[in-house]
Amino acid sequence: MSLPLHAAVHFLNVGWGDAHLIHAPSGNVTLIDGGDGLLASHRDHPLSWLKREGIERLDWMILTHLHEDHLNGLLDVARSLTVVHAVLPYEIPVMDMEAPESEAAGLELSSPQSRVLVILAAYRELIRLLREQGTAIRWRSEYGFAGGSTIWEEGPYRLDHLYPWAADPLPGLEVLREAARGGKLASEEWLAQLEGFFDRSNDDSSVYRLEEAGAEGKGILFGGDLLAAGWERLSERTDLSCCVLKAPHHGLDDAFDGQLLSAAAPAHAVIPISIDRSQPMEERWSELCSARGTAYHLTGASAPMEKKRLISGSIEAWIGG
Repeated sequence: MSLPLHAAVHFLNVGWGDAHLIHAPSGNVTLIDGGDGLLASHRDHPLSWLKREGIERLDWMILTHLHEDHLNGLLDVARSLTVVHAVLPYEIPVMDMEAPESEAAGLELSSPQSRVLVILAAYRELIRLLREQGTAIRWRSEYGFAGGSTIWEEGPYRLDHLYPWAADPLPGLEVLREAARGGKLASEEWLAQLEGFFDRSNDDSSVYRLEEAGAEGKGILFGGDLLAAGWERLSERTDLSCCVLKAPHHGLDDAFDGQLLSAAAPAHAVIPISIDRSQPMEERWSELCSARGTAYHLTGASAPMEKKRLISGSIEAWIGG
């Protein structure tokens, strides 16, 4: 395993999904989200990247929110490698699953209700796998306040948790709490509540920032899938200036807009999306970014093991790797 001279960030091509790695000069590795876990010749997987680099231990595993295109690939990593620390969104409220599971047997696999049941089961399995191997699990609420938002510091580098903090609303979690308070509801009502979680989980998404001491405003902002209302709230308390912005929610207009780009003023925006799904949005991205002097890059443009350097210096950023 060759160690980077500086902190190196790799934005992987996992199709429609997020998987981003921070490789510190010490060799410590942080994985933010894991993609959907699907394997294909034209895309990568975080476990494949880690194995190519000869890495057998993941120092930090971070999940921004509960959607399969961020969660599922983490299960593969947890089954294969030692994970020292994990930062997860929250504990799932205890719910009576008997009635909905019997009803879910007849649901379409692609229905929002069915997808939520699968997501919750996968999240529980991730927690079980991590606990089984002795990972130190921390809920992100431990980092949700001013002066206590730092996940780790290593030399001049620092990774901070910017959102959500203690006073920020969590609409997705509130849906789960309502479902838990309902007890044994009629199956249709219960499943209708869960459908609301699928729609609102993005509102619960975390945001992280990697910076070097003395170079504030020139770091990398990992936007998860946080939507516009959350960004507006965050920008009121935090300077979002950065050199590289990982565009939230795959560059969709409910999150990646002119207001965010003006606040962050990045030189580069990385959009985690496959080429085929990007085409309807390229014109909007081109107009949006060119008006603000931002170059945008698609993770789907890089095949596995190919990489494109975005920035060099004390923090390097790459598409692929």
